[in-house]
Amino acid sequence: MERLAWIEILDRHGDVSLRQQVHVWPLKLGRAYSSDLVLDDPHVAAHHLEISPAETGRYRLTGSGSINGLSVNNLRCNETETTVSANDVVRIGHTQLRIRPLDFAVAAEKPLANVAWLRSWPGLLLGFVLLLLAHLLTLWLDYTRDDGYKILVAPLLGDIPVLLLWAGFWALIGRVTSGRANFMAHAIIASMLIALIMLLDAQLLGYADFAFNTTLMTNVLSAVIGPFLIGWLLYRHICLVSRINRRRLALVIAVLMSSLAGIFYAIDHWTGDDDLSRMAYLRTLGPPSMLLAHRKSIEEFMKDAGRLKAKLEN
Repeated sequence: MERLAWIEILDRHGDVSLRQQVHVWPLKLGRAYSSDLVLDDPHVAAHHLEISPAETGRYRLTGSGSINGLSVNNLRCNETETTVSANDVVRIGHTQLRIRPLDFAVAAEKPLANVAWLRSWPGLLLGFVLLLLAHLLTLWLDYTRDDGYKILVAPLLGDIPVLLLWAGFWALIGRVTSGRANFMAHAIIASMLIALIMLLDAQLLGYADFAFNTTLMTNVLSAVIGPFLIGWLLYRHICLVSRINRRRLALVIAVLMSSLAGIFYAIDHWTGDDDLSRMAYLRTLGPPSMLLAHRKSIEEFMKDAGRLKAKLEN
């Protein structure tokens, strides 16, 4: 039979979940098995809608007078008959659909992202090196002579096994769900993002706070940047092991990380014994040349100290 057009069934996000060929006009839609396109939607009538070609580039929709009727682009149609174009989204019940003619112009081809390095040995080696260097740098800043060679042993014996187990966990899920382990890609993604979190936490944001005499950046790290990077890590792992809709996945992870951040903040707030336990202080010290904030005189410092003493005594 000659193919005349396509009917696209859309999910709640507007993405195509099913395409059905049209071989005859008019096309009957409904829950009845005599329909040309049977819809498994309890809010659709047995004989809900007929579609037929109208003038060039448009299609005529004829309703059956059902209870729920139909909507076009989220606008309710009070009439039982209307016309739509190929770009209009028609809604009957909970089902969204649109009609595509055979000559409908599709979007241009998108180039594939060049992610070959995520599956290469040099990429894996680079990820390991960055992770080890980030960990060594954070340990070196707190180094004392009593530590000896522990600053070299800790990253080698701690980071690499944990990273391999983490990547192996996701590779096993990928092998079960999609038939592809992608172990190397999981290890590279995890090593680079964890190295970035270490550097931000121990170095960049800490020194920024020191330079401007504030705790804003480290607070932003714990409240926003940290959950965002951890969420991004989970997002990249899940994208490799499933074909779930990317926008839906990003939304779910964003809600999850925001909820966890809120829960941890609430726990920290309600479990603090007193205000002193939550007092803001700088965790990173740097050379005086890095200090960009206004430097207080001795007199200003003593006045601030006096005000703080009086506040604590009261």
